[in-house]
Amino acid sequence: MTTRVAFVIPSMLGGGAEFVTTTWAQELVDRSYQVEIILLRARPDEPEPPRGVDVIVGAHLGDGRRAEARAIERYLASDPADIVISMMTRANIQLLRAARRRGGGRPIIGISERNMPFAEKNHSALHLAARNLAYRYYYPRADLFIAISHSVGAAFSVLSGLDSEKVWVVPNPALGKVHDRPSPSAASDAAGLTLVVPGRLVDKKRPMLAVEIADRVCEDVRLERVIFFGDGPLRSDIGRLERSYVIETPGRVERWFEGLPPGSVCLLPSEVEGFANVLLEASSQGIACVVGSTAYGSSDAIIPGVTGEFARTDGVDEYVRAVRAAMTLTVAPPAAWLDVFGTSASVDVLERAIHGTMQRS
Repeated sequence: MTTRVAFVIPSMLGGGAEFVTTTWAQELVDRSYQVEIILLRARPDEPEPPRGVDVIVGAHLGDGRRAEARAIERYLASDPADIVISMMTRANIQLLRAARRRGGGRPIIGISERNMPFAEKNHSALHLAARNLAYRYYYPRADLFIAISHSVGAAFSVLSGLDSEKVWVVPNPALGKVHDRPSPSAASDAAGLTLVVPGRLVDKKRPMLAVEIADRVCEDVRLERVIFFGDGPLRSDIGRLERSYVIETPGRVERWFEGLPPGSVCLLPSEVEGFANVLLEASSQGIACVVGSTAYGSSDAIIPGVTGEFARTDGVDEYVRAVRAAMTLTVAPPAAWLDVFGTSASVDVLERAIHGTMQRS
């Protein structure tokens, strides 16, 4: 009997969660599953769905939260899949609320968290308190909890009171976009250093901190350029900066990691990360990475001293030290480690999570 799996996401357009959803969906179809994607904030320019995947437009962008909630309720009341997995926080709570209202006769419910919201500082204390109460009240009701990294799994296990048997850390299929793995090369001061900053240009990703780090690095390193791959409200501000090195803001580039100068260093100064696919993408190309230990989730995405370096505390001096150390690395990550984050290996774990949950339920 064919297993039906449904994923709930706002849209197929976006960042990491959307990429993971469509990648998992395609691989599951290739493994003879029946897969549906339910969109809660569908946009007019939605991309073509993965081959063989049914897309259900539950609500459109701008319809509001009530319309999104009603869309989930309609789906659960119709002919739902064997297991329904939501991929982001808002959808998680909406799905769990709808399932609770139905009582018996509901499908197996899975939820997924891809961020470390407890470490964020850009919300009011009241907002955080209300959200944490929602986590603790609703999340234990899920049959399956999928974490993007061990840090995310640990945080929600403790703070939401999850049963450890329900928690699965499923490796991100971060290398789904990577086709070639070139020969490694160390950064060369003589050739000039290129710092690469991939990520949305928003306050939470702290692109201005990257500029501050670059200003310090160039005091004793020949820094040629800093490239910000991403879009957002800070893009124009960064593009207007004048420095002794070149600042480039090409916007969001899907395959940003291809064609970079040998010996480039990937710098990720984010306040917090659930995982950070870009670190794996960079490592696969022989590019050394620098990320903060206090970003937490990125600890799964880097091998210190092999694929990059941690800034061990959240300060400019420590980031500068880490960049200088990363420049000395010839990045040659173990192929077996990279393979863990390929599409096939990721879905192998996802399958075990799905079938283990179905058997237990």
